Amino acid sequence: MCGSHKMWCCQVFILALFAHTIAVEFHGSAARAEINFEGPSPAHSQDTAAPTSRPKRRVYALCPPKFHRVGTDCYSLVDQRSSWLEAHFFCKDKNANLTEPGKHADRKLRLFLQKQDALSGENDPIWLGATYDHHNNRWQWSMSGRNLSTDSFSRTDSAYVQLISNSQPLDNNCAIYDPSLKYRWSARPCSDKLRFICQHKMPKVSGPNRYKIYNRWNATYPNEQANEVVLEILEPRENDRRYHRRVKAEDSDEEMIIPDRRRNNNRRNNHRNRQIKNQNQHPNDVNYQPAQQRQRNRPRTSTVAPTTTQSVSQSNDVLAPSPTPQQMTQYDRKLQRQRERERRRQLRRQERQKLAREQKRERQRRLKEERQRLQREEQQRRQRLHHDEPKPQVNPQVKPQVIDELRQRSGEDLDKNQTDEHEQKLRNEQEKKLREEQQKQRDEQEQKDREEQDRLKQEEEQARTHQKELKENQEQQLRELKAKQEREKQERDYQQQKREHELELLKQRQAEADRQHAADEEAEKLRLERIQKQRELEAQQRREREEQRRKQREEQEEQDRQNHAKRLAEEKRLHDLYAERIRLANTEREKQLAEAHEAKRLEELKLQEQLKKQEDERQEQIRREQEEEEKRLELERLEEARRFEEKELKRLHEENQRREEQKLQREREIALREAAEKKLAEEEEMLRKEVAEEERKVKQRLEDEMRQAEEARKAKEAEERAAEEAKAAEQKRRVEAAKKKADEEVKAKLEEKRREYVTRISALSPEDQKKFIEMRKRRKQLKEKKERDQRAKELKRIQQAMRLDDNE
Repeated sequence: MCGSHKMWCCQVFILALFAHTIAVEFHGSAARAEINFEGPSPAHSQDTAAPTSRPKRRVYALCPPKFHRVGTDCYSLVDQRSSWLEAHFFCKDKNANLTEPGKHADRKLRLFLQKQDALSGENDPIWLGATYDHHNNRWQWSMSGRNLSTDSFSRTDSAYVQLISNSQPLDNNCAIYDPSLKYRWSARPCSDKLRFICQHKMPKVSGPNRYKIYNRWNATYPNEQANEVVLEILEPRENDRRYHRRVKAEDSDEEMIIPDRRRNNNRRNNHRNRQIKNQNQHPNDVNYQPAQQRQRNRPRTSTVAPTTTQSVSQSNDVLAPSPTPQQMTQYDRKLQRQRERERRRQLRRQERQKLAREQKRERQRRLKEERQRLQREEQQRRQRLHHDEPKPQVNPQVKPQVIDELRQRSGEDLDKNQTDEHEQKLRNEQEKKLREEQQKQRDEQEQKDREEQDRLKQEEEQARTHQKELKENQEQQLRELKAKQEREKQERDYQQQKREHELELLKQRQAEADRQHAADEEAEKLRLERIQKQRELEAQQRREREEQRRKQREEQEEQDRQNHAKRLAEEKRLHDLYAERIRLANTEREKQLAEAHEAKRLEELKLQEQLKKQEDERQEQIRREQEEEEKRLELERLEEARRFEEKELKRLHEENQRREEQKLQREREIALREAAEKKLAEEEEMLRKEVAEEERKVKQRLEDEMRQAEEARKAKEAEERAAEEAKAAEQKRRVEAAKKKADEEVKAKLEEKRREYVTRISALSPEDQKKFIEMRKRRKQLKEKKERDQRAKELKRIQQAMRLDDNE
């Protein structure tokens, strides 16, 4: 009985030691996994010190295997080339769907795709979950059937515009991420074989409830490891009753806002809370309770994948996330500042272009006014020449009247000679005066003609001088423009050399950063090897200590067995001695004394055993406490090493991130400088074109002046052309007459053919005639419908082109 008791005690001791070792290893693994288990372990004694500070509140965001967290959802980029419908069902088999990103998620997803393709070197488009509805001329999400509230389509993409404008109602067009457009959206036929990206809901659960999600996912992803992200709840309070919580992922500065479920603490709103609870639950949630939903008649859509009702079984289907307020991050503010700078730069550029156009119009207006002024002056000069031509002077009818009077007087009064002589003298004097006046008028007219000729010569000389001055001014302007171009070219060459020098410096910095990054990676590799060797050495020392303890336990057990055998032999000897004394006792008193002596001996023996047992228990307790202290110190050392390692990894991660940001910044600077060079080249080309245009206009004006001298010759050529045109008109009339005759012959043939056609139709039976008439009507309707569709398509293409021109 006593031996079995000892054996049972040994088994209990071994089981307690084994349970204690398992608990220590479990807590060690928990510490390495950064999981906080609240509450004391059963293997710990009451003397274990309680934590001094309250642990942080944490939740775990879970993503299925091969899915990565981007924002508040999980995404998986599949390299398998498939059509849109095959990709849709592939994601459905994974309890996911083709991605349907919102405005903020789309920005983060494009950055994720850029990084993934930069690592893999892929450049093919990627399917997403939007299809084109030809009936409503809208884009729709395939899972929910809703219209897109926001999109990232590139309206300047020629492939997208051509595909949408030329598509027919039976064509299927689906949305893609186009890497050539910096991952903006575009469209492709749904039958093309492309990559695709799946989206999965990211459940957030506490630590003890993770196994529920894993048990559910084992049906879809058997024996595969999921991706966990530890989220720390920011600003936790005792009575925090907000329905949205801000969280931050460990080893990351990204903050997220996750919705929290309402609690039914208010009795007045129990029915309302129940409705909200059923609406907010999702199949990926831990406390999801499936509910029966009645079928609703939903309008049919023209999407490729038909909409399906929600399954009543437990699944991981992703529903549309409820809109939550998004907090602007540092990166968003940086992007906003960049957009504002770009917008201001575009406005300044537009103002410069507008000012240049106004200056150009002003120069053209001045040249036009100068030409009009010269033309008016020339016209006025010609009019003055025309009005100042000498007109024939009409002599007064004085001489004929005097002659008539003299004739009458000579015929009537022949006897009055004296009077006639006197009148003759008067008449001679009058004629002399008239001749003098006429001579004076002729002299004055000749003087005026000479003055006008001199004035015209002076005006012509002034015009030639003015033209010469204009020509000299133009040549001076051309020389100044060429000098200005030469100065601008020198300035551009200097700026080009300066930019090339800066680019060379940036490339040298980039190479230095790459070398430093390689050195850091080598140092990190050496540090990891050193840590691995240290861990192996610690494992070896732990095994040696365990082997030493095992040997000590075996020696102690062997010594306990020997002592137990000695005690049994001593007890047997004393019992035999007691029996011998009882047998040899003569009186009753001696027997009683012997029995009392034996009872006292047994009592002393029992007391000794109890004391020894207490001493053993005390020694065992001391030994356990020592082992626990050693293990606690070992765990503290491991925890310190882990914290140091995490700190070092965080530092290296921040250093790598900083270098990556510097590298991206240098690349952006290089891209901006290249864009600036391209812009300068375009502006230089534009200035060169403007100079060429000005020179062309000057040459054109000189040619116009030379062309005026050839107008007389052209008038003669115009007369010859008029004769030739008359001849051509006669030939055309003859051709038209011949054509009219040929048309009449063709018309007669058609009429003959129509009569023959009517004769053949009349020879048919009434049923055949009716079928023929119906077929002819149907063909006519189809032809008219085709013509209407063609006109509508042409109108739509014209409207699309007008919208594109307006956008540009």
